Amino acid sequence: GHEPRGQLIEASSDLANRELARDLGLKTGAPLIRIEAVRFADRTPICVSTTWLSAERFPDAGSVFADVRSMTKLLAHYGVRDYRRSSTRITAAIADATDAARLDLPLGRPVLVVDSTDVDLTDQPLVTKRSRFAAERVEFLVENG
Repeated sequence: GHEPRGQLIEASSDLANRELARDLGLKTGAPLIRIEAVRFADRTPICVSTTWLSAERFPDAGSVFADVRSMTKLLAHYGVRDYRRSSTRITAAIADATDAARLDLPLGRPVLVVDSTDVDLTDQPLVTKRSRFAAERVEFLVENG
């Protein structure tokens, strides 16, 4: 019942560290696009996310995201019509000052941290993401099947 929208905070170049390279099936030091975005429900910030993609496979992904404001639409722009989540890890943390400001939270408030990787239908990694959700504004339901 809420109007979702996304907003690009920043898109920049990055290099794959060992963990990002493993998650994305790339070599350490491979060029990446890093997208920082905030998602809203109506006008309330719900989530801040950092997403990494291969710069070689998804050139200009930052400007594409700025136009479409959706990772699904960004992937479709590059010909990826369907994909699936290959892994999700959910932990809790205290929002740092930057995330607290972006989520309009007082310092010291909890966030749910969701680390995830999406793959195409041939299991090739597409994106890996770290999302921080305002814990008091969301509920997760995980179902199998």
